Amino acid sequence: MKAVILAAGLGTRLRPITDSVPKCMVPVNGKCIIDQQIDNLKENGLLEKDIFVIGGYKENVLKNHLLNTYQGINFISNPRYDETNNMYSLFLAKEYVKGEEFLLMNADVFFDSSIIKGIQEGKGSKIACDKSCYLEESMKITIDSDKKINHISKKITESDHFAVSIDVYRISPTASKILFDEIEYTICEKNDENSWTELALDAIFPTTEFTPYIISGRWFEIDTLEDLTTAEKLFA
Repeated sequence: MKAVILAAGLGTRLRPITDSVPKCMVPVNGKCIIDQQIDNLKENGLLEKDIFVIGGYKENVLKNHLLNTYQGINFISNPRYDETNNMYSLFLAKEYVKGEEFLLMNADVFFDSSIIKGIQEGKGSKIACDKSCYLEESMKITIDSDKKINHISKKITESDHFAVSIDVYRISPTASKILFDEIEYTICEKNDENSWTELALDAIFPTTEFTPYIISGRWFEIDTLEDLTTAEKLFA
């Protein structure tokens, strides 16, 4: 299995910390978010050569950090990070993971290693979800009568939502091909380079099967300085 970490974002709401480092390198109790993610993957059997990090903002800082901390992590540059969104970043990894099973995650979520272990169990495409909360800024999912995911969006209401996505996804080989075909159509045919990856995921649910993986471990998405304070208390 491979893994793709989307880490090109600006992280403007975490300034002044992100004046000198990219958002994914913001430390939580002394450990960078991206180091936590990579270590989670390694603890669960992934090799560094199978991990792909897409960087953009402060990419040289990130690249040097990865070179000095790990051996073999693949770095992909998104030079247009300030005018595109994370679907475009994933598009840049197409030649490495299209048609293959991979884990996908945004590099601003600090979470327990057990979440990677859980999402790897069994087969098929999955979205790691938290049923214990409803968060306005997070992606939410709904499910159909067969308990398959049929919608993902930030706009899903509390009364309609089944769970909150924690931005960790498992993509099967079949879904991988379909997803990248949809991304290529969105970017190259519709000329939409500024959408979330979840827009493409939402579009392929009618032709692919995704199930929710309900997590039991800790997680926190870090967008603001207030979020960082909360995350440090959670993971103290």
